[in-house]
Amino acid sequence: MSIFTALFALLFLNVRNHLDHPNQVNNVNQTIFYPDKIKVNGDLLSGEVVEGDTSIRFLYKIPNESEKKFWQKLNTEVLGKIKIKDIKEIDGPRNPGEFDFKTFSNHHGVFYTATIDKIYQLQQFHPTSITENISHARIQFISYLSSLPKWLKIHAQSLLVGYSRTDESDLFKTLSVLGVIHLFSLSGLHVLILVIIFKKLFSVLRITSEAADWLLLLTLPVYGIFVGLKTGITRAIILTLVSIVLKKFGFKMSSLDVFSITVLICLLINPFALVEMGGQLSFILSGALLYLSKSNLLVSTFKMNLLSLPIICFYTFQFSWLVLLMNIIFVPIFMYLILPTAIISAIIPNNIGIFGEKLNGLFDLIYSFMNQIAKDDRFNFVVGKIPVLIVLVLVILALFNIENKLVLNEFVNYFMILLIASIMYVKFPIFGTVSIIDVGQGDSILITTPFNRKSILVDTAGKLDFPVKPWQEKKVTNQVEKSTIPYLKYLGVSKLNIVMLSHKDVDHIGNLYTLLQSFPVDEVRFGSGLEQNARIKRTIHNNFNVKFTSVKRGDKFNFGSSTWEVLWPKQRSVGENGDSLTLLATMGKYKWLFTGDLDIENEEKILKLGTFHADYLKAGHHGSKTSTGSNWLKAVNPKLALISAGINNRYGHPNKETIQRLDDQHVAHLNTAEYGMITWYYYPFNQSEGLNTFVRVK
Repeated sequence: MSIFTALFALLFLNVRNHLDHPNQVNNVNQTIFYPDKIKVNGDLLSGEVVEGDTSIRFLYKIPNESEKKFWQKLNTEVLGKIKIKDIKEIDGPRNPGEFDFKTFSNHHGVFYTATIDKIYQLQQFHPTSITENISHARIQFISYLSSLPKWLKIHAQSLLVGYSRTDESDLFKTLSVLGVIHLFSLSGLHVLILVIIFKKLFSVLRITSEAADWLLLLTLPVYGIFVGLKTGITRAIILTLVSIVLKKFGFKMSSLDVFSITVLICLLINPFALVEMGGQLSFILSGALLYLSKSNLLVSTFKMNLLSLPIICFYTFQFSWLVLLMNIIFVPIFMYLILPTAIISAIIPNNIGIFGEKLNGLFDLIYSFMNQIAKDDRFNFVVGKIPVLIVLVLVILALFNIENKLVLNEFVNYFMILLIASIMYVKFPIFGTVSIIDVGQGDSILITTPFNRKSILVDTAGKLDFPVKPWQEKKVTNQVEKSTIPYLKYLGVSKLNIVMLSHKDVDHIGNLYTLLQSFPVDEVRFGSGLEQNARIKRTIHNNFNVKFTSVKRGDKFNFGSSTWEVLWPKQRSVGENGDSLTLLATMGKYKWLFTGDLDIENEEKILKLGTFHADYLKAGHHGSKTSTGSNWLKAVNPKLALISAGINNRYGHPNKETIQRLDDQHVAHLNTAEYGMITWYYYPFNQSEGLNTFVRVK
C-alpha cells in the first residue's frame, strides 16, 4: 500500500510540474530545427523550437520559393539564429466541439506561440548528448523510410517510429469514425511481436534466455526514446520491461497486476497519457485483452467495440453503424498484412520493388473504400456530446461485460439502455437555442427548436482569398470544417433543415459549397434574385439533391414551434449589403431580428413599411458604422445586440460610432471577438431564458 501511495504522490507532483509553466518566456535568439517537428504549408513554416526546458510553437512566413524548397527537403537537424516578432500563449477554442489545440499542446508541454520574423545563419547541428544522438537517429530513420510507397511509408513511420504527418490526419479521422482507430492506438503490439521474433532468433543462435533479457532491458528504453515516447509503444515497452524485471527478481504476479504497474509507470513518465482518446483506447483495450485472449474473434471484437464505443462517441460525437463489421474485416488485415509489411518494408525499404507498388495499390483500394464508407451519412450516426459521467458509467458496464463469459448479459442490456437514453436526451432537448458561432470576420448563426429538434443555419461564413503565387498556396481548413460542423455534431444535429443566405458576400456564403459537400442539408433559401449570382448558380447546378428557394418581403413560414417573417428584400435584387435577407423570428414569447449586412439606408426603407419590435438584434455588418442606425434601434428597441466580428479585424469592427449608438439607446451588446460563441436559450414550458458565452472574459 505504501508503494502505491508513494507512486500516486509522485504522479500528483508530476502532474503539477507539467501544468506549471513560466508566466513569461525570455526571447529566443538561437534554436535547433528538427525535420520531424516542422511542417511546410504554402508559404508558412510551423513547428516547435526549444528554449531551455520549454517548447514553443512557432510560425514563420517563408519569403521565397527557394527557401521553401530548403525546408521541404530538410532531412537533418539545423542550428539557426532567429528574430522573434512576438510571443503569446496558445489560443484556445472559440466554439463548443472545436478541437482544443491549446489543451492538446499544454499536455505535450507546449504553452506559447512565437511569430518568427527572420531565420538566418543556418548550419548543420552536430548532436553531442545521448538523447540528441537518439533523436538524430530517429530523424535519419524517418528519412530512410521516406523512399517507401505512400501507404507502406505511413504504416512504417506511424507504427514503428511514432511519426505521422499533419496531412495524414484524414486517414486517422476515417479510422476513428469507423471505430478501428484502436488498432493504431494499440500500435505497441508490434513491440511484443518484435520481442518474440528476437527471442526466437536468440534461441536459434544459442543465446541464453537470460542474456536475451539483459539485451532487451538495454535496448527497449533506447527504442522508447527513439520513437518519441509515444503512448502505445511506451506502454508495450514498459510492460515488457516490467515482466522481465519481475521474472529476474523471482516475483510472481498476475497479468492484471503487471498491467497495473505498467499503467502507473507510464503515468509517471507522462501524466497526460490518459487524457486523450488515443491513450485511453490504448490502455483500456490492452487491459481488456487480458480477459479476452481465449475468446473467439467475433466475441472479442463485439466486446472490444462495446468498450471503445463510448470513448469514440465522446470525442467524435458520432459512430458508424458498420463498426462491428469493419472490425471483423479490418482486424485481420491489420494483424496479418499492415503490421508485418510495415516491419518488413522498414528492414528492406530499398528492395521492396514491384511488390511494394502492388501492395501500395491494394492499400489504396482498402483506404479509398473505408473513406467512402466513413463519409457516407447513411452509415454514420451523430450522437452529440454525451456527458462525461455517462461515458464513465458506460465504460464500467462494458468492462463488466468483458469479464462476463456470456456474449449477451445484463450488463449489455444496462449499457444499451443508458446509451440510448443519453443519446435521446442530447438529440431531443427541452429547450431551443440561437447560437452566434464565432467564425471570425463573418456571419454564421444556428437556430434550433426544442423537442423534436429542427435546425436553421443563417449564413455559412467564408473567407476572401487574395491572389498569391502557386508556391504560396496553403491547404486550409475553413470555418465550416473547423467550427460549424463540429458544433452541429456536438449538439447531436445530423442534418440542417434550412440554410438561409443573407446576401452574396464571401464572408457570409463563401463556405456554402463545403457545407453542402460535407453535411446533409434539406433546403437553401435566399433573397429573390440571388439565384443569378455566379457562385449560387454553380452551387445549384452541382447539388441537385438540395432544394433551393428564393424568398422576399411578406413571405412567412413556421419552423417547429417558431414563426418566421421575411422583412427584406422587397423585390428582386443582386445580393448587395442593402439587399440583405432580413428575418424576424418569434420563438415562444421572444423575438429575434437577423439582418445580415443591411445598411442604414435600407433599414429606413423597412421602417417606412411598418414598425416592429425585437428582443434580440443581430447587429448588421459586424457592427459597421454603416449599419444599425439610431432610428432602427429606437424602433426595434432590443434589449441586447449581438455582434459577429473577428479578433483585431482589419476593418475595425465594431466601429466606435455603432457602439456609441447602442449605448445612447441603452442597448447592451456582446461581441464574438470578445466572448467567442454566444448562445441564447429558452424553455417553452415556462418561457424562461438564459445566455451563455463560450469564452469567459477575465
